Amino acid sequence: MISPKVAIILVNWNTYDYSRQCMEQLQQQHYSNVDILLVDNGSTDGSGEKLRKEYPKAVYFQNVDNLGFTGGNNIALDYAKAQGYDYVLLLNNDTFLEPDFLEKLVLAMEADSRLGAVQPLIFNHPDREKVWKSGGDFITTIASTISSSSIGSGVFKTQWLTGCALMIRGEVLEKIGALTPSYFAYFEDVDYSFRIRKAGYDLGVVTESKIYHIASGSTKSKTKQKEGFLSPAAHYLNVRNQIFLMRQHQDLFSRYSAFPFQTAKMFAYMGYFLLRNRKEKFKSVWRGLLDGYKLDPNSPVPLKP
Repeated sequence: MISPKVAIILVNWNTYDYSRQCMEQLQQQHYSNVDILLVDNGSTDGSGEKLRKEYPKAVYFQNVDNLGFTGGNNIALDYAKAQGYDYVLLLNNDTFLEPDFLEKLVLAMEADSRLGAVQPLIFNHPDREKVWKSGGDFITTIASTISSSSIGSGVFKTQWLTGCALMIRGEVLEKIGALTPSYFAYFEDVDYSFRIRKAGYDLGVVTESKIYHIASGSTKSKTKQKEGFLSPAAHYLNVRNQIFLMRQHQDLFSRYSAFPFQTAKMFAYMGYFLLRNRKEKFKSVWRGLLDGYKLDPNSPVPLKP
């Protein structure tokens, strides 16, 4: 029996410990017909070069600057598209993996050609009894995405997948290309999910495939700062990219209710941050709102915060 060829994209950005533990777990997977595409996303701590030396069998890419989630993954997605892999998996490095999770994803894709992309059932780490993401829905009237935490059974369809662990079919990658570069980080997976569905494919959550994720490992402080746990840059990207998403997929949302609702929501955030004296977050939301309407979401390069 011929096993489909899988490429796994792992992006490192000053997170050697996360990347190393993830690389070690990938080498213990039951499914072996795999190439690991290891991207260093402009690390400044020498972790990229250290990983390159420790894992010489990985296909290594070096970005000069931090190009975000989109730019980090896209250099490897373009390579994977050119090489003609059967499946390509985007995988966050702050994940812990069951040894059969990859095999279960491949089997699900092989069993249903209508699936354009799938994700495993993702639990929190270290609270492994709690589901972090199992796909998601969106409310068309207000352009709001809702993360699902249901477990379900088998392979169930969903409206969008998380980029934390997203496996796309090679033929779909050939049709739609890489992630939309402008997003940099946040909402790029929702946009990608919409593009896959518009190409005529379904999205699925494979409940027998399980991994565990440290949420916001790179953007959330371990200790509460004056501005809170989540960085102002993360708030900027969330606000800006919410507007990008609506502008690029106006056919999926009611523009007469979605744009006013989301704009009012951003003003409510700003009011909250003023009351909490979180001036940097206030400015980040305001700038994100302005840039969301002003900047070009079809920019061919990642738009940094």
